[in-house]
Amino acid sequence: MADTQVISWEQVNVDEEITETDQSASDNISVQTPVGQFLCTVTECGAVEKNFKAYSCYAANLKMQIDRVIKIEQTIFDNGQPVKRNGKIIKKVQDVPADKTEKINALYVGRFLFDDINLYNPMEKAAMKNRRLYVAKRLQIITPQSTALPTSAWVGAINKQVLVTTEWNSWKDKDTDEVKKNVKIGWSGYDYAKNAGRVDGAVNAGANQYKEFDI
Repeated sequence: MADTQVISWEQVNVDEEITETDQSASDNISVQTPVGQFLCTVTECGAVEKNFKAYSCYAANLKMQIDRVIKIEQTIFDNGQPVKRNGKIIKKVQDVPADKTEKINALYVGRFLFDDINLYNPMEKAAMKNRRLYVAKRLQIITPQSTALPTSAWVGAINKQVLVTTEWNSWKDKDTDEVKKNVKIGWSGYDYAKNAGRVDGAVNAGANQYKEFDI
């Protein structure tokens, strides 16, 4: 371990400006995967091994950095009050209001989403192949006219942009019967980046449907 040199504070000048956006971003630095829709760039695509009951296969492990928030799970308000059902606040994935875009992007841009795309195995079900081709097309590593998906194509996913949708995943623990949940990328949670639904400065119609906003 390198020696640490103690420096007098009189020699240090690291003053910084803090904006309102900076303050908002620092209010929540949790790493929990958000629920919503995000324009992402694939930063890594490595090969991993997956083991199932009937067989094992390789998978393309995608690491995707959030570039922009398109939609996010938000509390629904009615006359200024959160809408509740059975005592619980109701949230819904909605377009980000134009006046909240900077704040929400500050919270989530730069975070990462992860997913495994199972690669070919002769024992796989048709649904597995369908999803693999579905994702590969939206990553633009094959075209709708392609007649093959070579293993080497997955490396080409790096630096590709893709539109990713996440969702809640719930299950019951077999040992405790406790209902647990996490956030995952949906089975069909990929789309072409060009379908992000907005360009800088332009927001989808209906994005301001909910004047009050809370995450």
